Amino acid sequence: MRSVSSNMAEADTWFRHMDLTEAVTFTLAMAQASLDTHMRQEVAFLGLFDRVKRHINERHDLRGSDLANLIVTIFQNGGTLSNNRRKRYADRVQAHVLDAIEEAVSRAMQDKPLGEENDEHEEH
Repeated sequence: MRSVSSNMAEADTWFRHMDLTEAVTFTLAMAQASLDTHMRQEVAFLGLFDRVKRHINERHDLRGSDLANLIVTIFQNGGTLSNNRRKRYADRVQAHVLDAIEEAVSRAMQDKPLGEENDEHEEH
């Protein structure tokens, strides 16, 4: 039977000289891939956000924070605005403006033109 000190010495040697190069390399590669994917998604969202914000600001006058919150909310909800959120904004944002924001976000998510000035290009 081995002594406790002998087992500890073996464990100490094993952990002291363990080569984790492959594990660290793999972990780094996964972190980089995840970051790369996240950054691409973030850049794509920011482009969508800017496009929609500019489009709506050119056509409607509303508070910037409301517009920003609505764009993010609609995007996170797959291109639609829930009835609950509509009620929440009803006293500050007219229904047709909420519809316009929802339509712009939905079209941007589908990579379609946002405005009526671009509609003729869609038919081609």
